[in-house]
Amino acid sequence: MLSESGSLILSTSSTTNPCTINATKSDFTFSNINMRNVLGAAWDKYEMFTMKVASVATAGTVTLSSSTNGIICYNMAGLTWENLHYDTAYMSQQFVAIAVVAVSTSAPNVNQYITNTGQSYNFRKCSDIVDLNFTITNQDDTSGPSTFGVPPAGNSYPNVAFHLVFEPVIPGEMNECAFFGFNMSSLITSQVGRTVSSDRKEYNYPAFDMRRLCRNFWDKHEDFEIQWAFNNNLGIGTLSGNARICLFQMNGLNFVNSATKNSNNTDRLGMTTESPIVGQISFSTSGANHVSLMYANYAPIQFKKDGDNVNLTINLKTFDNTAPFAFTFTSSNPRGTIGFFIKPIYKMEKATLFINPFGLTTSQTGLGVINAGATEFTLNNINMRQVCRSMWDKYKKFNIFLTTVISQIATIQVANGSYILQMEGLNFINQTAYITGTGQTQTATLGTVAMYGSFQPSNTYQSALVTSFNRDQDFVNLTLRAVLLAPGTAFTSNPLNCNFAFTIVGCEEDEDQAKQFKENWMPIA
Repeated sequence: MLSESGSLILSTSSTTNPCTINATKSDFTFSNINMRNVLGAAWDKYEMFTMKVASVATAGTVTLSSSTNGIICYNMAGLTWENLHYDTAYMSQQFVAIAVVAVSTSAPNVNQYITNTGQSYNFRKCSDIVDLNFTITNQDDTSGPSTFGVPPAGNSYPNVAFHLVFEPVIPGEMNECAFFGFNMSSLITSQVGRTVSSDRKEYNYPAFDMRRLCRNFWDKHEDFEIQWAFNNNLGIGTLSGNARICLFQMNGLNFVNSATKNSNNTDRLGMTTESPIVGQISFSTSGANHVSLMYANYAPIQFKKDGDNVNLTINLKTFDNTAPFAFTFTSSNPRGTIGFFIKPIYKMEKATLFINPFGLTTSQTGLGVINAGATEFTLNNINMRQVCRSMWDKYKKFNIFLTTVISQIATIQVANGSYILQMEGLNFINQTAYITGTGQTQTATLGTVAMYGSFQPSNTYQSALVTSFNRDQDFVNLTLRAVLLAPGTAFTSNPLNCNFAFTIVGCEEDEDQAKQFKENWMPIA
C-alpha cells in the first residue's frame, strides 16, 4: 500500500543544522526538529507514525581503548515510542536501538544502507517540535539507560549521519510494528525477566509479555510475523570456517506455515514447524575482530496469537542445525545485539521453508541424494501441506521466492563465486528456457546467489525472483541446482553446501479467473 511519507537527514558534521554534542561524540542532540514540516499534511491526518532507517554512515577519526569499544549501538530518544521491549533498557520506553556499527581506528568510515523493510519503529504524535537525542552503547553496557552515552575512558567516536523515513501507521492496514531488542550478554538476566543456560547457548523468557510488546495492535489481529533485521557481535576467537556460523533458533510462539530441516537423519526428512531458524551470526576468528550488519534480509516467520504471555526460548545452533553451537564461550561472551521486529499479517499469509543438503550422500537414501560436487541435491518427501498449513487449501496458485542464503565460509571461491539457483519438484507455471528444444521447462530459476563472505556468510545480495506454481501433491521431492555463471570454469568448492530459506505466499484470483476456472474445469452437477 502506498502512503504519504517524510524524509529527515541528520548529521553531526552539519553546519547548517548543528547539533549539541559532547567531546567524545557519544551523546548528541538535534534540537527543534519540526515534525509537521517533515511529514507535511500527514502530520494532521494521523495519530501514529513509524520511523524507518534508510541508511547510516560514520566518518572521521576514532580513538579506542579496546577493539570491543568499537562495536557500538546508536540509541535514539525524543519521540514517544510505542511497542518496545529493549533488553538493555527494559524499564525505559525512552530509548530505542536504531543502528549498529563496527568502527576501528584503521576503518572509521562505515556506510550502511538498509534493505530490510521490516525495520520500523512506531511512535505516537506528540509535540510538533521535538529534540532528538542519540547516545552510544557498547557490548559492556549492561546497566541500562544510566550508562547510555558514557563510554569507558579513552574512547571517542566519529561523526555520524542518519537518513530517516517517516510514514503514517494505519491500524489494520499498514506499518503497525513492534521492536524486540535482544542482548546476548549473560550479565543481563533478572532485569529483563530471563534465564541463560550455563553454556550460554539457551536464553529463556518464561513469561514474555507479547501483549505489552505489541500493545497497540495485539488485540486487533490473529496472525503476526517476526523478522530479524540487524545484529552486531564481538569476535570470540579460535573457530574457523563453517564452525564460526551460529544459527539462532526460536521456540515458544505459535509458529505456523513454517518447516525447518533440523536433522541429518538419512532415513527420512526431519522437519520441525515449532523451531524455525530466524537468523545467524558469523563469529570472527579473532577476539579483536567484530561484526556489525544492518542490511540482513532473513525470512520472516509467521505465528498465530496464542496467549498474552509466552515461554520464549532462543537457542544457538550449529551451521547444519543439528546440535548446540560447538564452542565453549569464555569470559563474558557471547556479546552482541539483535533487532527483531514483530508485525501483523495484513491479508497475505506467508510460509517459510528452511532446507539444506547436510546429511545427504552420493548414494540415494530416504533423505535424498547429492552429487559429488554439491552442484545438485534432492530432498525427499517435503510436506507442502505442512509448510503452508493455514493456506494450502485456500489457494490454487502460490508464489515462491528465495529469501535467505546462509553460505559456507570455509573456502573462498574466486571463479564462479556467484551462481544461478534453480529448483525442480513443484508444478511451476510459465517457465521458459530457450536452451531447451520446446522452450518450456519445469525447472524454475529462483535467483542469483553470491557465495562466501569474509565475516558474514552471503545472505544479503540475493537476486530473489518471484516464481509461481500450481498447488499439486502434498508431498514433493525438491531438487536444487547451481548453474555456472562463468561457463567453462568449474566450481572449486561445493556451492550448494548452504542453508536456503524460501518464502511462499498465496496468489489471489480475481473474479473473472475464478469464474473461468469453474466453467472450464469444475465437473457438471
